[in-house]
Amino acid sequence: MNDSLSDLFTRIRNAHSIVTVPVSATNKSILDILVRHGFIQHFEIQNQQFLVTLKSTIREFKRLSRPGCRLYVSAHNIPRGQLGILFLSTSKGIMSDREARYLKLGGELLGYIS
Repeated sequence: MNDSLSDLFTRIRNAHSIVTVPVSATNKSILDILVRHGFIQHFEIQNQQFLVTLKSTIREFKRLSRPGCRLYVSAHNIPRGQLGILFLSTSKGIMSDREARYLKLGGELLGYIS
C-alpha cells in the first residue's frame, strides 16, 4: 500500500531545490497551505506530477497521524503556541491549525512543519 502523504513529506524533507510529487487532492491541499504560509515558492503540474520549488525556510516536516495510528483532536484541543503549522484533515477539507481553530473544527492531525 502506498501512503502518498508520507511520500510528500519525505520528498520535501529531502530538501532539494525542486521536488516532484505525485498529483492528488490531498497533496494539492497541503501544497496550497505551504504556499500561503511561505514555506514553498510555488508549485505547478508537469507530466502528471506537481513540480514544487522549495524555499530554505523548512527546518522540520513531520507526519503525525499514520495509517496504523491515527491522531484526532477536537477544536479545543488543537495545540497552540507552536513555531510552525499543523495540518488537519477536517470535515471542511485539509487546513492549517489556525484556520481550524477559527472555524472551530477538529479533525485528524496529519503533520506539522516549522
